[in-house]
Amino acid sequence: MPKKTKILFTHNTAMWYRIPFFKKLAEIYDLNLVFTHIDVIQDIYDNKIDKKIKGLEEVNYTTLNNKHGFAKGLIKKACTNNDFVIGGSWDTIQELIESIILFSITKIKQEKFIIWREDWDWEKENNLKEKILNCIIKYLTNHADAIIVPGTLHKQYFHNKLGVSEDKIHIMPNVSNISGIDENIKKSTNNKKILYVGRLIPRKGIKYLLEAYSNLKKEVDNIQLLIIGSGPEENSLKEYVKENNIKNVEFLGQIKNNELKEYYQRSNLVVIPSINKGMGDPWVFVLNEAMYYGNPVIATTAVGAAPDMIKNNGFIVPEKDSDTLFKAMRKIITDNDLEEKMSQESKNIIKKEFQYTNMINAFIKTINSIK
Repeated sequence: MPKKTKILFTHNTAMWYRIPFFKKLAEIYDLNLVFTHIDVIQDIYDNKIDKKIKGLEEVNYTTLNNKHGFAKGLIKKACTNNDFVIGGSWDTIQELIESIILFSITKIKQEKFIIWREDWDWEKENNLKEKILNCIIKYLTNHADAIIVPGTLHKQYFHNKLGVSEDKIHIMPNVSNISGIDENIKKSTNNKKILYVGRLIPRKGIKYLLEAYSNLKKEVDNIQLLIIGSGPEENSLKEYVKENNIKNVEFLGQIKNNELKEYYQRSNLVVIPSINKGMGDPWVFVLNEAMYYGNPVIATTAVGAAPDMIKNNGFIVPEKDSDTLFKAMRKIITDNDLEEKMSQESKNIIKKEFQYTNMINAFIKTINSIK
């Protein structure tokens, strides 16, 4: 029996949509999976995670404790013998230092180093800190053996801005594991539902969605805006709705992942109005989920997934442009035939391009390209 390729795969946390991907990798490779900052999931999504991760029972994985923001034991893991090492993060100064150490040890041992990131060319501050960070990232990415990114915006950034050779950059699509369609749930044509799912923070641009919806409500009566999520902007957004007398807006709070499917299935349109505020949205898995349930979608230019996922199934609109967003919403919500056509196209795109088989095949292709 041929010896399996050994891979040390470091990742910050165990997002629920990554579990099927890691499970499949463990079947193909001799996988040593290391979670360096497991609590990130709680910081971002307010979801607690047990160190015994459901779904990874048969996978060789470790969760590292953190001290002063550093992953304890990462150097020891890096010193093990591997064929490939997957890593690379610079979201915090600690993660940047960890990445430099991991990269350095891997290169000294003459093993292959692969970076997996979701950065794209969103607007950044033009200060000394960003310039220094950019120089370090440029060095790491140009000396890595391969870069894995989820989409075309991300590939363009690493090639055009950081100068990484195009043949070293591989697109591995982001995939969500939300599933289960209830055939008894139908979308209404009499009382149409527009859905937002996400955190209630400034970067999500919800105020622009409310402005657009307010204008739409003046022309179309039989619509409702459902807002799912929680966050620091919740009270101010509710106050904005009240002050501007915007009708049929319902704040539903945080909904468990396994309960979201009903809302997606009943919706006629899903909107992602993100804006660039310090950073853009690296991907936004709400697009995957909305499309799986046959929703037309509208996203802004601040959404990393938009160019790859929105084709004939919705619209991409400029960020912070509530008027253009309003017109795009009106075009879909007032045309039943267009809505149905876009609904089917969303399902087709997900089925063809955004399955775990697409993700795994792209990873295998990356590994094989640098063996």
